[in-house]
Amino acid sequence: MGNETILLKFSGENLDLRSVPIYELGDTLVAVQRILHKAFLFENGRLTKHAQLTQIERKQLSLQINERRKSSDVYALIPFLSDPINQHYLVPLLKIGMGALSKYALQTVFSKRSTEGHEKASINARDIEGSLFVGAIYADTVQITNHIHNIGGVESIELTPEGGLDVPAIKFTQDTQKYVRDLANQSFRGESQEIVGNVTRLIPNRLIAEVKLAPARYVKVGLAEDAFLFVRYNTEQDQLLRFRGYPISRLGEDLKTFREFEAHFVERVRKK
Repeated sequence: MGNETILLKFSGENLDLRSVPIYELGDTLVAVQRILHKAFLFENGRLTKHAQLTQIERKQLSLQINERRKSSDVYALIPFLSDPINQHYLVPLLKIGMGALSKYALQTVFSKRSTEGHEKASINARDIEGSLFVGAIYADTVQITNHIHNIGGVESIELTPEGGLDVPAIKFTQDTQKYVRDLANQSFRGESQEIVGNVTRLIPNRLIAEVKLAPARYVKVGLAEDAFLFVRYNTEQDQLLRFRGYPISRLGEDLKTFREFEAHFVERVRKK
């Protein structure tokens, strides 16, 4: 076994004789690299919109093409830095990235469990199977799968870990592409948290309260019927309220800038 970290393979008619177009190769490589960056940011609690890596971090996380093989069209990717310590440092991040990508390849992004355990509220959302990092790499997965049956004649794209990465190989096909595209408008629950604000508007037919969290920050909060009635009839105008529940995000969106929230508990905030 060589020292390759990942084998990136494009399969399709005549790809054992010619390569995929530069655009499709480059776009896929950038998506893979970006997923590695996001894994690092996620593990360090920095995965937010417009998050930046330092120059040193970019160098430590960079991959390079080590070899190209003509068995279909295969590219061996290894760490840019040859330092064994840095290579060891990348292993857990690559496992996180590959593990998240496999959820899309296996079509298991969302949990098959019912919403049991969440009190019924008016905002429909699903649970991510495994880490919420899966939702964060949605746009990058779209970028990879968009090149299946595009101009290069690619029928499938595979990522095969080597060199000690103990995770299964991943294969994206046209079925994967359809599955990923069908997820475009799906929303999911984030981690349980509390938000505090005052209600500016009620939408009774949908059991939703519009809550102002900051001068320019409004969130639509879905409530169970009894919680909605409590807010409607047992609170004063401009009353500060605490909601406990789950932020609702769309796949690929920043987890910290949610605009919807599913609350299972609400209480008045006592004035000090």
